[in-house]
Amino acid sequence: MNSYPTLSAMGITEIESIARYTLKPGSQSDELKIYFHHTLGNNQPHSMKFSFQRPATGTHATAAELQRALKELQQLTRQAQPAPTREQLLGELSQLEKVVSAKIEEMRFNLKQWH
Repeated sequence: MNSYPTLSAMGITEIESIARYTLKPGSQSDELKIYFHHTLGNNQPHSMKFSFQRPATGTHATAAELQRALKELQQLTRQAQPAPTREQLLGELSQLEKVVSAKIEEMRFNLKQWH
């Protein structure tokens, strides 16, 4: 029996490689982003993003599937996680630099369109 049925149903196949997660609440939906430990030769993405619509019953209510996913993620991340290695941190920094650089270039391009 799968210990993490909600995460599996969300399409996460490498559950043991989950490193951390973030939750960004919104007014109409919540965004859950799950980050994975990345190893060479692994085709697992660096992260996966999921959006959950808020129920119409209240603005502070969260979707039932999101609640189940958070419970499973909390169980996973409470387990002893090894501290990130220098190489992992350098890899994450490099990825962040690429994302920020691409966004800056996109914004510069958009600004040039105004002339």
